[in-house]
Amino acid sequence: MKMNMHMRKTGARISSITVVCAAIASLAAPLYAADQLSLKECLNAALSQNPVIADAKLGIETTEKSMESAQGKHWPRLTADGSYIKRQDPLPFIPAQSAKIQPHFSNEFSSLGLTLFLPLYQGGQVTNGVSLAEVRRDIQEQVARQTTYEIMANVVNTYYKIIQLRQLREAAAASVTALEEQQKNTKLLLALGRIARVDFLKVEVQLANERQRLLSIDEGIKIAASTLRYLRGEAEEKDESEVPNLTDVPTERVFPADFPIGISLARKHRPEYLSAKQGIKEAEFSRKIAFGKLLPSVNAFAGYLQQYGSDPWYKEGNWQTGISFSIPLFDRSLYADLSRERIQEKRAKEKLDAIDNQIGLDVKNALTALAESKGRIDVTKGAVEQAEESFRIEKQKYDSGAGTMVDLLLAQAASLNAAANYIQSLFDYNAAIVAYRKATGTLEDYLK
Repeated sequence: MKMNMHMRKTGARISSITVVCAAIASLAAPLYAADQLSLKECLNAALSQNPVIADAKLGIETTEKSMESAQGKHWPRLTADGSYIKRQDPLPFIPAQSAKIQPHFSNEFSSLGLTLFLPLYQGGQVTNGVSLAEVRRDIQEQVARQTTYEIMANVVNTYYKIIQLRQLREAAAASVTALEEQQKNTKLLLALGRIARVDFLKVEVQLANERQRLLSIDEGIKIAASTLRYLRGEAEEKDESEVPNLTDVPTERVFPADFPIGISLARKHRPEYLSAKQGIKEAEFSRKIAFGKLLPSVNAFAGYLQQYGSDPWYKEGNWQTGISFSIPLFDRSLYADLSRERIQEKRAKEKLDAIDNQIGLDVKNALTALAESKGRIDVTKGAVEQAEESFRIEKQKYDSGAGTMVDLLLAQAASLNAAANYIQSLFDYNAAIVAYRKATGTLEDYLK
């Protein structure tokens, strides 16, 4: 019995030294980048380099050009027109101007002229078209902002996920190191016949499980690191084993959040809501344009035409000016278009109501997740302290010969699980903050 206790104490002293060395070695993989990377730097890189955001910005430029095109319809149009015709039989290309001025025939003739066209009244179609283009530009800006929000939320969550996995790895690596020492000690005690083989097998099984957990965490870290590089707009050219050295560790700080304030913020800032409000204006202007097609249109025009005949040779220039108008008396398709746009306007209003309801649900869910995860942080933090103390006691009991291997392994597993639960609750709390900021349209706060 004394020999058994002596060997356990000797093994414990050896274990304390080896644990430190093994922990340092185990934490060397995966390889962390030398440069430190803050959350704000990740977000700025994503905003400037991610091709999805760049595509959304180009969409805004496209709508701006459409707006310039709509504005250009207010301006006069000037065209140059020309023609050349050769016929088998002569044709009076210049008609008779009176009984004394005969027409001019030719089988080969051409013309060249300029025409100025000025829209005077189009039933409001031109003015409403400009307004419609401006609204669509504003909608595209909100769509681009919504795309940016999706990228930003993914960046923040991925950033914190890497830190979470890194913390889990540290706990798992320490557990593997401790189990490896226990494996050596139990193997030695088994050889001396001081313990049953079943105790040695229990250590072997738990060590295999913890090594598998460690490998799974390493793979998760690599996948999360690749995802973060993708979100930052970086090409996958770096060593896959290299993981960014992230500095902004998630905290337990109290985050002020309130349902009425959240709803108010969302209606001021959330891209989907602002886009839906602009959608009502878009439908309104589309309806006005459809109605304008039923109204008269008035245009002024002026032109100059120079005509040439080759056989016999003759040329003559003429100018013209005037006003034209058109009144649609009956066109079934125009009435159908107007009815369609009225329905679209009703749909836009219903869509705004639906998004408003969705905002309320998103804010409420985010607040619930905040409260739940914050409560789990408080509970799991206390559980970590209790589990660590329980493991320390069981280890002392085992080293002194008063404890069993089963109790020691159970206490060690409970300590690791408590640490994992605390780390998970901390990640969930910060993810809930991201969800609340996304729901209220305030993700730009991460850039401050």
